[in-house]
Amino acid sequence: MSDSAVTSFINSCQGPLGGAEILQGKTDSDRKEVEEWIERFEKDITPLAKALNDHLETRTYIVGHTISNADLWTFVKLHEQVGTMTRDGQLKRANLTRWFDLIQEQAGALGHLAPIAIDLELPEFKPASKEKVVAPAVGQDEKKTKKANKKDAKAEEKKAKKEAAAAAAAPVAEAAATPAPAPAAAAEGDAKPAFNTQKKEKKVKAPKAPVAPVGPATPQPWQIDLRVGRILKVEKHPDADSLYVETVDIGEAEPRTVVSGLVKHIPIEEMENRWLVCVCNLKPATMRGVKSFAMVLAATDDTGKLELVDPPKGSKPGDKCYFGDWKEEKPEEVMNPKKKIWETIQPGLHTTAECRAAWKSDEGVVHVLKSEHGDCTVPSVVGAKIK
Repeated sequence: MSDSAVTSFINSCQGPLGGAEILQGKTDSDRKEVEEWIERFEKDITPLAKALNDHLETRTYIVGHTISNADLWTFVKLHEQVGTMTRDGQLKRANLTRWFDLIQEQAGALGHLAPIAIDLELPEFKPASKEKVVAPAVGQDEKKTKKANKKDAKAEEKKAKKEAAAAAAAPVAEAAATPAPAPAAAAEGDAKPAFNTQKKEKKVKAPKAPVAPVGPATPQPWQIDLRVGRILKVEKHPDADSLYVETVDIGEAEPRTVVSGLVKHIPIEEMENRWLVCVCNLKPATMRGVKSFAMVLAATDDTGKLELVDPPKGSKPGDKCYFGDWKEEKPEEVMNPKKKIWETIQPGLHTTAECRAAWKSDEGVVHVLKSEHGDCTVPSVVGAKIK
């Protein structure tokens, strides 16, 4: 799509989405990141789709916590490409597709772009039929096909003969096993037909399968699997200057590999043996060639200052973290991208005036993040967004 079309689309979205200043980025660091993102792919958008899919594994929007020009610019640039994606293509790049659907809901109609159908539901599994069907493969020689069919016909004929022989022998065996009839108690012609007096056994009905529990109508914070983790090893990503690759103990048999964009914010020395709070049920994603199996919670204020969320003292790897009173609720095994659980809950994550990590509902109720040992906190940032 031409640059003029992109500019026209962005201009048409500015008013309804909060104005040009908001879309350029809320903070200086956000504005710089928006400009860098567009400059990175302005001359060549070939690698844009893959890079965006990796980038969005731990993000709702490309930059910051709200829609920006980076989202609008990328949405227009990829509109035609996403429109030609097959369903398998959408599933292969689920993060990109999920983000595209979100931007399409917020801004697609504003720029008069044709809507694109998004379907991230996995196909229903149907077991294959057990019946054997002999069909010639593509390019199979006709003689081989006839030979296979002839062989099956002989097998069927042999089976039929065995069944016929068994059927013929059955009456003889039955007669031999039947005792001689007792003398007639009445004259011929007065005999009454005998009836089987044995009662039929009642068939025991199999117990009905339990009905699967129905999930909540709207995403809830307890569906996110939050656990205490401890970094066992950390090193810089071999192919990305801004990423760390961490080995994190979260209380499982084996530690998880986690990729985090924290190089610009936290020195590697401070990452070693660090205690963390991790999101453990996001779908694993490959980030610049390294697969990441969790996400580290961090809080960023309006100045761009970032601090990791700390678990309470006395914690151990694998301790469950939960919001408010939702201690007993069981989180999802893996959050389905189609349900947008993380995307719905994340905007409400923040730090309080007491530096506690918390989630604020749409009704304004604040639920503090905690474990059995106490509240999860940050060192100093207040009113910061957590992601």
